[in-house]
Amino acid sequence: MLSSTRTRRLLGGLTAAGLAVALTACSSADADTSDSGAEETTSISFQLDWVKNNQFAGFFEADDAGYYADENLEVEFLDGGDVGSTAAVIAGGAAEIGIVSNMARLVDAIGTGADLVVVGALYQTSPAGLMTLPDLEITGIDDLTGLRIGTDEAGSADIDTLFTVNGLEPDWETVRVGWDAAPLFEDQIDAYYAYITSQPVTYELEGTDVNTITFADLGYDDYAGLIVTTREFLDEHRDAVVGFMSASVLGWDDAIADPEAAIDLTLSEYGADLGLDAAAELAALEAMIPLTQNEVTDAAGLFALDTDRISGPVYDTLTASGRTDLPDVAETFDTSVLDAD
Repeated sequence: MLSSTRTRRLLGGLTAAGLAVALTACSSADADTSDSGAEETTSISFQLDWVKNNQFAGFFEADDAGYYADENLEVEFLDGGDVGSTAAVIAGGAAEIGIVSNMARLVDAIGTGADLVVVGALYQTSPAGLMTLPDLEITGIDDLTGLRIGTDEAGSADIDTLFTVNGLEPDWETVRVGWDAAPLFEDQIDAYYAYITSQPVTYELEGTDVNTITFADLGYDDYAGLIVTTREFLDEHRDAVVGFMSASVLGWDDAIADPEAAIDLTLSEYGADLGLDAAAELAALEAMIPLTQNEVTDAAGLFALDTDRISGPVYDTLTASGRTDLPDVAETFDTSVLDAD
């Protein structure tokens, strides 16, 4: 969609059963050519892995500024708030491109038969981490020994992996909690599994000091916000995928340059019906931006993939989590899409 509110630079993120159900979905991609001989427009449904909030501000910028249109693309953003497996949606053809949250979900989906290809990663550093009160500062894996950590079942596996990837036996106490970190402030837990772009930001805006550390700082290497398509769609519509990534880079460049404008757009247009708090969304985006950048993106641009890192420490982490038969890196991660720009 193109909004009339902004014209800036217009010219310039799975079970086998779930996959089986998704595979019955029909692809929404099409190409329209007018009688006047205009270039074809490819329609792309882009599956988000959460609601239309700050996490996707750069994609909204790309749409609003006309960057997708410049690539002859018409992009529809599919809300992911109630989606159990974005990988299944993409594999089934209900979305041509989408976000798979992390490497574990990607590998699990491929293991059930999904023929997926990763063409970029929004987060160079995963936002997953731990939040503690100011009197407890975690600086290394040894600091986790014996702690009561609040998390859900999936988070428990991640914390076990933190120990395993560091060559240690898991030694911590699981306390089941939900999205609310209140147990941390009631001395029921010592640390809370959080996304450092989310719960800690909320507490800090309220004036409550907390400490945070990412899993990456503890040796758990992971990409997040993987941009994924099917091998079939990439083979048949390669120019469209290249154009989508090129336009998305421009949109995220804009969001990083002016986060406040990006949040204004997100809240006024794309997530207007969600009742989101502007201050919280802006703070979350500002916390997210450093996670999208590193020395690789400095050299190669946003979304860049480092296949040596994937085959090395990232796959070491997946192996430590108990996953085997990891997919071939060269076949699964296509760095040439971003290079083609």
